[in-house]
Amino acid sequence: MCCQSLRCSLLCLLLILSSCATADNNPVKLNVATPPLPRAEVYYEYLLAQHYLRVNQIEEAIEAYARALQDDPESPQLLTELSSLYVRQGKIEQALSLVEKATRIDARYEAAYMLMGQLYAELGRNDKAIASYNRVIQLNPSNENVYLLLGTLYAQKGRFTEAIEMFNRLQDLLPDNPVALYYKGRVFLDMKYYDQAEAVYREALDLDPAFENALLDLAYIYEVSDRTMEAEETYLEILIFNPTSVQAHTRLGNLYMREGRLDEALEQFGQLVKVNRKDLESRLKIGIIHFQQKKYDDAIEDFTYLLKEQPQYDQALYYLASTYEERGEIKQAILNFRLIPRNSPLWSATQIRLALTFARAKDYAGSIEVLTAAIEKQPEISDYYLYLAIIYEEQQEFDRAIEVVEQGLEKAPQDVDLLFRKGIILDKMDRKQEAMEQMQEILTIEPRNASALNYMGYTYAELGINLREAEELVLKALEAEPDDGYIMDSLAWVYFKQGRYREALEIMLDAVQRVPQDPVIQEHLGDIYLRLNEKDKAREAYEKALKFEHSEPDEVQKKLNAIP
Repeated sequence: MCCQSLRCSLLCLLLILSSCATADNNPVKLNVATPPLPRAEVYYEYLLAQHYLRVNQIEEAIEAYARALQDDPESPQLLTELSSLYVRQGKIEQALSLVEKATRIDARYEAAYMLMGQLYAELGRNDKAIASYNRVIQLNPSNENVYLLLGTLYAQKGRFTEAIEMFNRLQDLLPDNPVALYYKGRVFLDMKYYDQAEAVYREALDLDPAFENALLDLAYIYEVSDRTMEAEETYLEILIFNPTSVQAHTRLGNLYMREGRLDEALEQFGQLVKVNRKDLESRLKIGIIHFQQKKYDDAIEDFTYLLKEQPQYDQALYYLASTYEERGEIKQAILNFRLIPRNSPLWSATQIRLALTFARAKDYAGSIEVLTAAIEKQPEISDYYLYLAIIYEEQQEFDRAIEVVEQGLEKAPQDVDLLFRKGIILDKMDRKQEAMEQMQEILTIEPRNASALNYMGYTYAELGINLREAEELVLKALEAEPDDGYIMDSLAWVYFKQGRYREALEIMLDAVQRVPQDPVIQEHLGDIYLRLNEKDKAREAYEKALKFEHSEPDEVQKKLNAIP
């Protein structure tokens, strides 16, 4: 951790401790032993240092403390207070040296051990931090701060039982204050003991119904427990107490987005932008919502505004390019995808999206160029090989596609997506036995891999062999992915091949509901209706298969023509 971030985190911790409030909004009373004043001969320099601190002249205050220490070099108070100023400047080693000296001079000087514990903790020297905090407890068992700091440190280290003990002791000292309960709830939350965390947060909220952090954590528990309505109600409750709560508006907006309630999400992020016009993250969410609503002109305006404010905003560039792509403005899409810098976390995903954009424009050479260049820069990313193989597969260059997949498997031999793609390509090359071997290999890595199970079961059904095993394989696939329409189609097809037409129809109708525009599923539905002698329905299904651009339209037309 750099000195600057260490200084900020220590200062933030002090601010947090000083700003915790009780139900009546009075500050939490934190007991800190008041040290004796410096000796009379250094009192002038000490008072001068206090004056400089009041007017925020840190350098001058440090100089005054240094002069005081020249006259009284053994003062633990002066050493500790000067150490705290060095923390504010980010001079951590100097600060630690001074406070360690203070504890050597006076082994009972509580404030020095407190600061030393914080410095050790921030530097990752946790055992020494714990020893320092425990020394404070020995010196002053009524120091509320130390239980909060030590409990938090134990929690960060995963020593949850000891953390809870510290917060229980803090609660004993502050029985009418919700802070200790809140931090105990945080420990249970970190342990994913959601029921216990919820109970503790409710105790805290009994003491302070407007305790925002407790309400936020309670809403989080509701979200991860799929209690969406309660989460929504809790966020709305926060906004009654604090209408400008950034976290409540943001989380509620995200919840509405996940629920597909885009207009309500838009209202939440709009409220944030009203409060802070420079809130770029909320403006980005507004743009994404407009994109999802297919309000492409609004989305372009949103993302363009963001890029005026921050020209290298990679997410705005990505979504702006995606918006142009959806509008069919391929050149603009490519231009903006290419503007995303190499050091962006989105760069890898962008190369794949860029390649697919070229492919959408039937510029397969452009796709291959993008992915080949990406592999040269990041050869460890298996998705590059996967999509390059798919591009070759689309052009029916199967040998080249296999070659690319095998290059990827050299880097990631157990990548199931690459293994599955290889199996599909082998299938298209009429090398079904080798394709089945690939699927078996996937199942040794992931025994519940739905795609491999489904492929094997459907292939057996297509070949009319091993139909009992085919049924078992597809049922396993459906167990892993119970809402997958394509797997439902496979199961229906197995039943069809077994002569169980009524069962096949029931499953196939579920598949059609989930994937209504798949031409093969419509063809299968037509086949089932025809066997059940429901000719009009069979005719309708075949017509839909043709409408949805079946890959073998002549075969479907023959079936359609054969219906009397």
